[in-house]
Amino acid sequence: MQYDVVVMGSGAAGLTAALVAAKAGRKVAVLEKAEHFGGTTSVSGGGIWIPESPQAKAAGVSDSKRTALDYALAVVGNRAERELIEAYIETGPEMVAWLAQNSSVEFLLSPPSSDWYPEVDGAAHEGRLLSPTEYDGKKLGDDFDRLNKPRQEFNAPGGMMIDLFDLAYIERLPAPGALWHMAKIAIRFALDKKKLGRGSRLTMGNALAGRLMRSALDAGIDLYESTPVESLITADGKVTGVRATVKGVSTEISASKGVILASGGFSANAQMRKAYIPFAEQHVSILPYENTGDGINAATASGAAMGAENHVNAVWAVVSKRQRDDGYLERYAHLIDMSKPGCIAVNKQGKRFGNEASVHFVEDMHATGTVPAHIIANAKFVKKYGMGLVLPGGGKIKEMVATGYMKTGNTLAELAGQIGVDPAGLEATVAKVNADAATGKDSDFGKGDTLIDQEIGDPKHTPNPCFGPVGEGPYYAVEIFPGDGSTTVGVKIDAECRVQGEDGQPIQGLWAAGLDANSIWQGKSPAHGCNVGPAMVTGFIAGRSVST
Repeated sequence: MQYDVVVMGSGAAGLTAALVAAKAGRKVAVLEKAEHFGGTTSVSGGGIWIPESPQAKAAGVSDSKRTALDYALAVVGNRAERELIEAYIETGPEMVAWLAQNSSVEFLLSPPSSDWYPEVDGAAHEGRLLSPTEYDGKKLGDDFDRLNKPRQEFNAPGGMMIDLFDLAYIERLPAPGALWHMAKIAIRFALDKKKLGRGSRLTMGNALAGRLMRSALDAGIDLYESTPVESLITADGKVTGVRATVKGVSTEISASKGVILASGGFSANAQMRKAYIPFAEQHVSILPYENTGDGINAATASGAAMGAENHVNAVWAVVSKRQRDDGYLERYAHLIDMSKPGCIAVNKQGKRFGNEASVHFVEDMHATGTVPAHIIANAKFVKKYGMGLVLPGGGKIKEMVATGYMKTGNTLAELAGQIGVDPAGLEATVAKVNADAATGKDSDFGKGDTLIDQEIGDPKHTPNPCFGPVGEGPYYAVEIFPGDGSTTVGVKIDAECRVQGEDGQPIQGLWAAGLDANSIWQGKSPAHGCNVGPAMVTGFIAGRSVST
């Protein structure tokens, strides 16, 4: 099997790299370990942080790449590798424009989303985040079943995908226009489910993965699923191909121009998690089980250097879990419910230990040793906003209580007994929250003080969209763990995404993108969209570099 370029992994990084190389006239193969294509991207939000994008310019957003660069450098601090961040900021808008001209990939300016460090000069409150437009999966034709499905317990409850742009309609329910919008989505999903076995209206990361896959097929790229890479092949110090298992047979695949590693990091590798992740025994990743560090390990076996000491080695997410009867471990990322008014998180002493609406909440769990913790709210909250795997409306409360995922008690003391928390401490904490809620000011942790908190709050709840009373019982609790939405430590790369050896020099014939490369932010992401964004931009740069 002979190719010019071999790409390991089929997420946004791998498919973007493959597409750029193919459009440059190279013969390209994409090798995917999993049974389906799309990787981490297909179960993500799909947003990309691209300052001064064509979409932002068209919308009249006042911003500049220099301002964004200064902000990012200030956030990352003295660990920043300036040339990598500069390459990202400069190349991002070019990549977006190139994809618009050369692929089926389309982005829209996202609803307002604040950068994560609003206190840092150069932070913006809107205009830097792009979201993929929804996609009709039927356009993949017979290849639709080769695309990974969205994760039902998070970004596709029941299998029906909802877009960020649908949230405004959901907030207006049951207004007639909003009701009709959501009804059309539900009717389409029901028809698709009966005919196709899944919904064809793809949104967020699944839409992006579908668009990239369609583009790769149109570009003549050979896509191989269920094809794990065993090792890199080298000759005279240069990577010349890979050995992979193709249809059950160990096969050498040559890559005359080079190999691009984009296999999605190591979230599912227990040994690597133990080496890099705090509280590894309790850590719960929401990433695919195939993300076992294959690309990173293949590179280091060939002399690649691992990234320097990062701020943190993963992008943290608060996660709860439930073992289903069929053996599948459901994992829910608490990106929405904890920001709502009336939800608190407590330790064994029944005390709060951080701002539940903060994007940095897992860092509070680590810093205080509160692993695991519990989130607590009353029945009124759960029915209105949902809690973890219990969706708004509360229809699954009885099921989740019966399976042990959710605990309940008519009083705080009764709930405390169910979850092993000090009852006096919990009662005192709730009394303090209820008293503070009357003023709308969280005097302990400032929940809801910033715009980034308020984005996922309840805009109808005043004066603070994120902070309110816990109120009267009955009460419910869900156990939460520190988890991740991606790892951030990987092999060192230069500004052309060439993998660097222990001697600091590029390893000939080897590139890395996405989570296989060390985070350009050194693990300290400046905003939403700073995972998929760098994945695509590093993939774009790697695909261009390998083709020259």
